[in-house]
Amino acid sequence: MKTILDVERVSGVSKSTISRYLNGVKVNETNKKKIEEAIAQLDYRVNPMASGLKSNTTKVVGIVLPDITDPFFPPIVKQLERKLREQGYQTLFNNYGNDVEIEKQQVEVLINQRVDGLIIASSSHTGEHIQACIDREIPVVMMDRLIDGVDCDSVTVDNHEAIIYAMATAIRHGHRKIGIISGQKHVYSDKIRLNAYIDALQRHNIEIREDYMVRADITTHDANRQFMQLVNMDNPPTLIFCSNVYISAGAMEAMFINKLKIPDEISVMCFDRLSSFPYYSFLKSLQPEFASITQPLDEIANTTAKLLLERMQNNLECTPPRHVVLKTSFHMTNSIKDLTT
Repeated sequence: MKTILDVERVSGVSKSTISRYLNGVKVNETNKKKIEEAIAQLDYRVNPMASGLKSNTTKVVGIVLPDITDPFFPPIVKQLERKLREQGYQTLFNNYGNDVEIEKQQVEVLINQRVDGLIIASSSHTGEHIQACIDREIPVVMMDRLIDGVDCDSVTVDNHEAIIYAMATAIRHGHRKIGIISGQKHVYSDKIRLNAYIDALQRHNIEIREDYMVRADITTHDANRQFMQLVNMDNPPTLIFCSNVYISAGAMEAMFINKLKIPDEISVMCFDRLSSFPYYSFLKSLQPEFASITQPLDEIANTTAKLLLERMQNNLECTPPRHVVLKTSFHMTNSIKDLTT
């Protein structure tokens, strides 16, 4: 492996000048050219962990996510990596498979590897491992999900307001028997969305029916089964709201397998527009495309990166945590039957 001493030998520039260049300090153009030519000739690569022993930084950011097979996360991670790389940071990606104990282990490993910052979408409802990062003054941004009692920078979307609007849209079209398939009860986004559904029905004086509220286990992908359980009730809802992308995909699977006529047999509305995700854009051509709430994926990534970079680069230890709530949009389609006509 080539070292900075090899760069010094080939370039004829002192090691201290080379070190300043590698750390972003401006050097004169002649030395800069010699250093860059030597680096290219030697194919020299900086070891961020080794250089961090001297600078007390590693230029490495940890990213901890519940499930990389969830279509929601890959486009966000791709943009996050690009934004961080532009600022000279490498990323260590961790996928904990919706297992909170694995999540905790991964965060502990990242702490021990001295990452400069952490981005996490946590499935924990206590967050003591995240608090451990904060206590060690490691900058943390919680993305998509919040945890009560853990206060750090965060980026979420307007889950509650988005569903209030979506339910009002359904009600304006005459639907008063509205079912919901939600996800894990302890996950922030699923909890907020279920509460918003209940709040919306109460605002419109619509009966809250326990049998219209079911949960799908995303680890076993049973959204299809839960969807059909609601459809096959003796007194079924006229509209089913799917509260995340997994469940939206399960509803689409149920539609195809059971040859359901949407919206004649059942109306469907979703949180997350499947066709807005990379490699799923072809779903726009399927009719009917489900009416849906759309999250701003690039904006989530860009805002998360911005908050973390500012914490890591600008010594904001005394600045209170910043909580950014981004706006969603609503995409109306003919998957919702108008019952008022």
